[in-house]
Amino acid sequence: MCLRGWSLSDLWVLSAIKSDSSSSSPQIPISSPISIWCSIRIPVLEAMAATADVCDVNPQLIISGELRALQPIFQIYGRRQVFSGPVVTLKVFEDNVLIRGFLEERGNGRVLVVDGGGSLRCAILGGNPVQQAQNNGWAGIVVNGCIRDVDEINGCDIGVRALASHPMKANKKGIGERHVPITIAGTRISDGEWLYADTDGILISRTELSV
Repeated sequence: MCLRGWSLSDLWVLSAIKSDSSSSSPQIPISSPISIWCSIRIPVLEAMAATADVCDVNPQLIISGELRALQPIFQIYGRRQVFSGPVVTLKVFEDNVLIRGFLEERGNGRVLVVDGGGSLRCAILGGNPVQQAQNNGWAGIVVNGCIRDVDEINGCDIGVRALASHPMKANKKGIGERHVPITIAGTRISDGEWLYADTDGILISRTELSV
């Protein structure tokens, strides 16, 4: 069995198939682009793709700063606890207009990372935009700030991380910066880098990782 050269995002596709199936070895249609993986045990791949394992086998990338872990300050929301994708950055403060604008676009498996200034005074993300993000193919959303409509968000098939929940809504002035470097949870993140998240934490890589 040869796994060398496969990206972690490819492995997480299989993990998602497993989590959405009642069978321990879900059947993949022969017509599927991933039909070549039919004979591979999903649990093995899922274990290989864990963020902890990625850190253990890539000490050089950690030392060089090419692979960084966010500080463990985020709560887990949404049905998809494991997700990954190229990063889109956004910087706002107590304003959600630009967030909604991004999530109305096709996500194409990307992850929106929002620096909300760490504000705990209002929610900058709610249930409707998250539902739209799910429908538009975003893999996940990471918010350095608060969210609301938690029950609704937890019913969506998307990964969401945020500092906390808050019942008050944000402003709607449309002020913020798109595609700029941001610093959240002790880590500088640039547009186009890769994010990998699971129940152990969140990793940022300068490039897409492969096994």
